[in-house]
Amino acid sequence: MKTLFLSIICTFIIGSLAAQNDKKSSGFVVSLGAAANYYYGPTNRNFDEYESNRVNWQLNGLLGITLTRDKNDRRTMLAGFGNYGINNASTMKHIFEDQGFTTGTAPQSSSNNFYQLEGGVLFAEVLRLSTGVGEQVFNEQAIASPGGGIQLRAKTLRYTSSTVGFNFNISSVAIIVNVNFNYGRDYNNTVIIPSTGLMLRF
Repeated sequence: MKTLFLSIICTFIIGSLAAQNDKKSSGFVVSLGAAANYYYGPTNRNFDEYESNRVNWQLNGLLGITLTRDKNDRRTMLAGFGNYGINNASTMKHIFEDQGFTTGTAPQSSSNNFYQLEGGVLFAEVLRLSTGVGEQVFNEQAIASPGGGIQLRAKTLRYTSSTVGFNFNISSVAIIVNVNFNYGRDYNNTVIIPSTGLMLRF
């Protein structure tokens, strides 16, 4: 997953250089930015409960190719979306609990990387619909799943990642509001992770 993420970053850089050669006519769009996310968890949680230890940070990237433009020159594009973030130890505890995992006693790091790579469509540079894969990294430990399976030296959890988002564009800067869904593969339950931040278009 790390190799895949590094590949998408390299693609962003190459695409950015190409786009800067002729910004006005280029069909490519490259955006990079940062956001804060909130690990909400399963849908059965109470929306009134806010916990500051569920807040984490991530870097976002986008590489898009224009499909059409509307009368206001806003693009609808086919795009690849990459996220790299860090979850704190408290969030990791919530993740294990929400998936029904029993874990070993190894101390959990305060910085647990996660990676997500999705493909989808950004409509009129406003509405994002995308899906792909994700991976959560953590300290090596034994994990027992609800079905009775045991991983003695587990280091990662893999899942399907899907996102619905909105971009509010102000010149070359966009305010983004995304809702990310993690489910399937190593995950037994769907969790929700909303985020908000800024992205700069090159």
